[in-house]
Amino acid sequence: MNNTIKFLFNIEDKHLRFDEKMPFEEHNGYKIAYLIQSYEMKCPICEKRMLKNGFKAIKIKTFPINKTPTFLVIKKQKYLCKPSAGCPQSITKIAEIKGIQPKHRIANSVNESIMIDLTKNRSIKDIAQDNNVSSSTVFRKLQSLSSYFKVNRHWLPRAICLDNFKSGSALHDGMSMVLMNAENHRVIDVIKSRKNQYLKSYFLRFDRKTRLAVRLVVVDLYDPYRNLINELFPNAIIIADHFHIVVQAYTALKTTRIHVMNRYGKGTHEHRALKRYAKLIMTSNEKLDFTHYYPRINFKYAWLSSPEIIERLLQMSDDLRIAYEYYQNVLYIISHHDVKALDRLLEENIHDLPVELYNAHKTLKRKALQRSRS
Repeated sequence: MNNTIKFLFNIEDKHLRFDEKMPFEEHNGYKIAYLIQSYEMKCPICEKRMLKNGFKAIKIKTFPINKTPTFLVIKKQKYLCKPSAGCPQSITKIAEIKGIQPKHRIANSVNESIMIDLTKNRSIKDIAQDNNVSSSTVFRKLQSLSSYFKVNRHWLPRAICLDNFKSGSALHDGMSMVLMNAENHRVIDVIKSRKNQYLKSYFLRFDRKTRLAVRLVVVDLYDPYRNLINELFPNAIIIADHFHIVVQAYTALKTTRIHVMNRYGKGTHEHRALKRYAKLIMTSNEKLDFTHYYPRINFKYAWLSSPEIIERLLQMSDDLRIAYEYYQNVLYIISHHDVKALDRLLEENIHDLPVELYNAHKTLKRKALQRSRS
C-alpha cells in the first residue's frame, strides 16, 4: 500500500499508486493528483487470468489540501477475457478501488466526514466548502439520514422557536421552517414547508396534550403564523424574536438612506458619501470608535472620527436622522431589555414618522397591542 496516498487522501488500497509521468498538477485553482489502479484479475467464468485492455479515467472528489479544492484522476485498469471453450463470449471487467464505491465520484472518507459534520451546528454551505463538495451533495446526505431521526409525537418542550429559511429548489416552495427547543437551542425537526396548511397538518400529528403543554412560542412578526399558533397551542404566549424586531428598523433605515441617495443623484458628494459609509450608518452607537481620527476622502480628507462622519451624513436629510435615531433606539432597547424605553418608542405618533418608518413602527405597535391583550 502506498502510505503517501493513505496519508493524503485517506484511501487504503494496496494496488493504488501515483502516475510516475505526472503525479500532481495545479490547474485553474485546483490541485489534481494522478493515480493508477491496476492488478491481476481472474475471469469470473473460466478463472483464467484476464488480459489488460487499456484504462478508464475517472475523476474523484477528495479532501482539500491547504484549503485548495483537490481532485483525483484515477486510471482504472480494464480487463478482457476473449471467447474460449471456458468462456462462450467476451468477458470484460474494470478495476475496483477500495475506499471508493463503484459509479461514485466522491471518496468514502469524504462521505464519512460529511456525516460527522452534519451532527454539528454548522451550515450546509460551510460543510460543503470544507469537504470540497456542492451544497446539494450535503443536502442529499442529510436526506439519506432522515430515516434515522424520528420525532417524538408525544413530546414538545415548554418553549419552542419557529423560523423559516430558504431550502432551495430541493423543495416545492423553496422555503422551510426549523422547529427548535428555545431553552437549549437544539433543533427538533425541519418542517418542509412554511405554508399554514402544511404547518397545521404537521403539528396536528402531535397529540393535544403535548400541544397544550407548550407555554411559549417564539416566532417572527408574520400575522398568519400567530393566528395558527393560537389555534394549535392555545396555552402558549407568542413572542417576537429580537432579530425580526431589529430587522424592521434596519430595513426602514436602509430604505431611507437609499431614497436620500437617489434624491441627490449619482455623482453628487452626498450620494458618494452615503454609499461609502452604508455599513457605518448601520452600526450600533455602542460599537462606534470615538477615539481614532482618519483623513476621509469623501470629506476633503478632513480628520474625522466615525461619530463625526455619521453626524455629517445625518445633516443631509431630516428623514435620515429620524430613521437613524429610531434604529438606534431599537438596538438599545433590545440589548438592554429596557421595557420603559420600548413603551416610549411605541407611543410616538405614527403619522409624524417618515414614510419608510411608517410600516415598521405600525407593525411593532400592533404586535405590542396584541401581546398586551393576550
